[in-house]
Amino acid sequence: MQRATIVKSLSLAWVALSLSGLGTSSALAATTATTPETTPTTQTAAPTVTQPKPGSPEYPAYLADQVAQYGDVKDTLIPLSGTKNTRDIGGYKTSDGKWKIRPNRIFRSDNLSTLTASDATTLSKDHHVTSIIDLRTPGQQAKQPDKAIPGASLTSISVLGSLADTNGKGDGEFYNWQLEFGYHAVTGYHQFLNMLLTNPNATLYHCSSGKDRTGIGTVLIMTILGMDRKTIINDYMQSNQTGRRVERAWIMEYYREILARYGSMDKYITDLLQFTPAQQAQLRSQYLVSADDAQTPYPAPSKPAAPVVPSTPTPAPTPEPTQPSQPEKPSKPTKPSKPAKPHKKQPKTKIISTKKLNTKFTYRVKANKKLFKDAYLQKLKGHAPKKSVKKWKLIKLAKVKSKGKISYHYQIKDRAGHQAWVVRNHVVKVK
Repeated sequence: MQRATIVKSLSLAWVALSLSGLGTSSALAATTATTPETTPTTQTAAPTVTQPKPGSPEYPAYLADQVAQYGDVKDTLIPLSGTKNTRDIGGYKTSDGKWKIRPNRIFRSDNLSTLTASDATTLSKDHHVTSIIDLRTPGQQAKQPDKAIPGASLTSISVLGSLADTNGKGDGEFYNWQLEFGYHAVTGYHQFLNMLLTNPNATLYHCSSGKDRTGIGTVLIMTILGMDRKTIINDYMQSNQTGRRVERAWIMEYYREILARYGSMDKYITDLLQFTPAQQAQLRSQYLVSADDAQTPYPAPSKPAAPVVPSTPTPAPTPEPTQPSQPEKPSKPTKPSKPAKPHKKQPKTKIISTKKLNTKFTYRVKANKKLFKDAYLQKLKGHAPKKSVKKWKLIKLAKVKSKGKISYHYQIKDRAGHQAWVVRNHVVKVK
């Protein structure tokens, strides 16, 4: 019953917040430096470099370039025989340099289907892993089931639902929107973050290659813990050094879509994923220590003081002698209230005709234009962001007559499935 309530509330939040205006977010408590959300979202992405195959003559130079740009993955990589991309994110520092993630508490990985017995023992005894979170689909889990780790529980949370289908567009295009606003991603990452609050030992989470679904989970964790965006992107890009493939444009698109719709990662995590500020403070207290040699634990969030209960009951006060009552003065007659003014009727609107459309995501709504719930344009649903970058699909065209004038309106739908109506000349074709 409780899980159903959470899922229902998240579903409502997902719809209600999808077209809301942008707001200003508070800075994370873990850092006093300027947050990366204040930087423009139109920053230039690094040029795409074709990844050569490991073992090819070009690979050593490519690998050296990746290390120079994003740091050496060997600094966090756990050397195992059965996986390529298992890393301890412990040691990363917050943007103010005062705190760092505890080592041996949070591990990101690719799938564990080929773990050796020695690997499983290493994760259990040396790294104290007691919780495995599998972010893959049920079909992927059935095809390549995880090898058991002694003493560790296994929880399946498919953040892509029952099926992962890129529709031929490739990982980057698919994950850009599916892992941001998809229903299963919203509910799945909500559950994932809450599980991190309940494990006093180490948690290992993974998908198939340890780069996309796992990479987004790492972005969320490191954002809450207070790492700056450069640190987060560098960790994301290090999957290229393990023989996997990621592109900087993918993670930049992820940030751009979220900031265009919610204004900040903090607001996205709090409002859409419903991981509250109190929970975020608790996560920091569990996984951060001071960056100096003392490794002082991050302060736990303060709890509200309990009400003070008196040790002995307070005697009831002695009643005062009553005075003889005075006769009440007659009240003045009230003035008759003025009749309420009749509400002005909304202008009569008539939909003359509608036409179904079938277009690609190649349209945008002009900045700060009104979005409506229906073709009558009476119920305001929200405004387009001040920096309008989101792509829409045109699904209907309505011919409307209002106050004797004819106008045209589009029904539009974004990649997350949210729909709205907008005046036709407020839509711009971008291709």
